Formats: sequence, C-alpha cells, structure tokens
Amino acid sequence: MTESTGPLKLVPRYQEKPWGGRRLERTFGRGLAAGAKIGESWELYDRPDGAAEIANGPLAGRTVADLRGKRRIPLLTKIIDAMDTLSVQVHPDGEAASELDGEEKTEAWYVIDAEPGARIYKGLKDGVGVRDLLTALDRGTVPDLLHSFEPSPGDLVYLPAGTVHAIGAGVLLYEVQQNSDTTYRLYDWDRPGLDGKPRELHREPSIRSTDFSGPGLDRVEPRPIFDDGRYRRTMRVDCPAFAMEEQEILGLVTFETERRGGPRWHVVFVLSGEGTIRAFRRGAEEVFFAPGDSLLLPAEHERYEIEPRSGRTVRLLSACQP
Repeated sequence: MTESTGPLKLVPRYQEKPWGGRRLERTFGRGLAAGAKIGESWELYDRPDGAAEIANGPLAGRTVADLRGKRRIPLLTKIIDAMDTLSVQVHPDGEAASELDGEEKTEAWYVIDAEPGARIYKGLKDGVGVRDLLTALDRGTVPDLLHSFEPSPGDLVYLPAGTVHAIGAGVLLYEVQQNSDTTYRLYDWDRPGLDGKPRELHREPSIRSTDFSGPGLDRVEPRPIFDDGRYRRTMRVDCPAFAMEEQEILGLVTFETERRGGPRWHVVFVLSGEGTIRAFRRGAEEVFFAPGDSLLLPAEHERYEIEPRSGRTVRLLSACQP
C-alpha cells in the first residue's frame, strides 16, 4: 500500500446469476435488492473495470486500486450462492491462457453450507480423453463424464487451472482464486440465461484448457499448524498461487502477516463470531467485524490484534499470496 492504513473493511459487489439465490441475506444479514437472484458476491477484487471499495475510516469511498501502487492485487475472493447448478466450466493454465489471450486461474472453495444431496463436480472421470469430451459436447451428455461427490460444510476443494468443474444446487461457498475473470463454459444444463436466451458455450477454448489427467482428490485434508488453546490455526490449502488458513480465536490474539521471508497482505473473511481488529501500534483504531465481513490487512503492519466480543469464538479464513 502506498499510504498508512489499518484494517480495511471491503464493500461487496453483487452479481445476479440465473442460478443465484438469497442466502447471503439469510446467512450473513446482507441487504440485497428485492427479488434479485444473487449468485456471486465479489469481496476482494482489483480488475480493470473496477476494484473493491473501502467501507471504513478516513479511506472510506476509495478503492484498493487507489492504494496498492502499480501492481494489481493478485487474488480475487467471492461468496457463491448456488441455488441451481452452475454451468460446467474450465479455466486455463498459464500456457493455455497465453495462447487464448486469457488469464490463468487456479481456485479453491471452502464450503460454508451444503444441503443434503448437493453435489460438487470436480474433474473428468478417469480415462476420459479429448475424443470422449468432443462426442459428449455433440450429444449433450457432458455430465456423464464428470466426477462428483457430496460436500459437507468445512470441506476445502482445490481446483488447479484446467480442472473441469461445477458447483451443484444447494451449495454456499467462499472462493479464493487468482485475479482472473477468464471462464470457458462447456455445458449449461440446457437452460436459458437471465435474458431468456441460451448462454454462450466455448467449445474450442474449453478443450484446449482442459486437464484430462483425472479428478484428483475430492477434498484437501486440513493441516494443523498452531494451537495454544485460544488460537487455533489450520492450513486449508497452500499452492503456488495462494495459501488459505482457517483460524479459530477464543481470546485476544496477535495475527502476524509474516510469511515466507517477509510480510504479506492478507484478506480475511469472517465465518462466525464478532469482535475487533486493529493494527498493532500505538493509537491504532479498532475496526469492528461480524459474520460475513471481508477485510484487507495491509502488509505494512507486521501484526494485528484480534479480540472476540462478549466471549464469542471467532472463526475466520485468511488468504494471501505465498
């Protein structure tokens, strides 16, 4: 960041989708436009067409793009509410993105809630090749080639670039991804978009981007990294593009931004509990947070203090670039 800042509470940007719903309103108390089917809430984003607005303090009304210098923030975070099944899609890796004039994207999903019987579609079944997928595209049988499983709250699903995937109806999740908006749609369940017309499919870019090596693991196993009885940190995913921890906080703790040789900015999403966070320096102002809040913690401060309110346990996700 180019000027002194503390914790920055972010203003979400909502996107209507034909498969969206209203659970952001029910789960996190978000104020949504009447009747809107909100599929995505962009939390931290820094794109050419706009960047996340800051909600608190003297910087309120400015955006993260105003403060971060010349280099765009490399991650994008979202909440996704799938009341219907999303399209079957794929994102390119670096090589495919270069050829297709797109942006590579690896992502990870933390499942917040999942209705009984909901499915996550992750990867093609073992043995599926290019010819199989082309035939399925012609016949409209792409779902027959997809590996799927039933998710549970707290699952972490890792999706390297090239993984064919879809989120099934009834899943609410938090997504961390590379800062990219390149998506190639393979199949859309033969349904119309918001305008009543079929949405565009991307046959050739999808084939070029797809990894045919099989589905891989359904879930990433959590890896405990610290626990002193009141501060529990668990690594949920650690890959070349980003790292994400789940943290459980029972009392006043110090959150450190140091990672792999130097401070890193972190984006924090509050799953449950409420409290305050402040930069660890004299005179720093406290910022109140509640479930569903996203905050950006600039790396200019190596430490932040987090204190739960009224004896409540705080659960949060924190993500950063490695």
